[in-house]
Amino acid sequence: MKPTDDDINLVERYFDAELSAEELSHFNSRVEHDEAFKALFQREKIIIGAIRNQGLIDNLQYLKSVEEKIQGNQSHSTGLGRNWYYYAAAAVVAILIAITYLLPGKQSSEELFASYFAPYPNVFEPTVRGNELTTDRSQAFQAYERKDYQTAASGFKALLNVNEEPGILLLLGNSNLMLGNTKEAQENFVTLINKYDDLDLQAKWFLSLSYLRSGDKDSARKILEELGEAEISYASKAKELLEKVN
Repeated sequence: MKPTDDDINLVERYFDAELSAEELSHFNSRVEHDEAFKALFQREKIIIGAIRNQGLIDNLQYLKSVEEKIQGNQSHSTGLGRNWYYYAAAAVVAILIAITYLLPGKQSSEELFASYFAPYPNVFEPTVRGNELTTDRSQAFQAYERKDYQTAASGFKALLNVNEEPGILLLLGNSNLMLGNTKEAQENFVTLINKYDDLDLQAKWFLSLSYLRSGDKDSARKILEELGEAEISYASKAKELLEKVN
């Protein structure tokens, strides 16, 4: 069944963390019981909100406040008078900020990783609350949701020893990336890519980021080139990142 516009919009709003508590509960129920809706996740490959450069936003606001202050002072004066140096200094500051934050610059591998990495959301297990938090499986997923990645990683490893699942491998890799265990994360993603057809594109995206974090730009480029040629929703992000890596 072809996904509707409402389904796609719902998925996008989930990845943007815009769902209300009621909507999130309904969303999790559909992921659990609606196979077509769950398949939409696997096809979409969306990594949303990867770039949240708050520093740039803050400085753009600063530029705006400088401009407003200058305009305010000018409206109360017939000339620059003794305050000419204030306007000159403000102009210099504005130019320096623009040069520093608005013009593209060469970023390090670690900076690129930080800009593009966002932990994959838990779409593989319904959210559990209260007395339902009893099994080891539930505890592992709940720890991931509350960003306790150390507990989540330990729980996911134990689950994989019993039964390997592609979704758990993906979340374990993300947990290891958040913990700085880059080599372990790479092993998780490579295993997922080699053993399963599901989630392999997501695994390749995160594998490319893990290579970036470890400084292996050549391996990252190879995967990004492959993703950039695929017909997936975040191919543009792969191309964009590839340009910055090059």
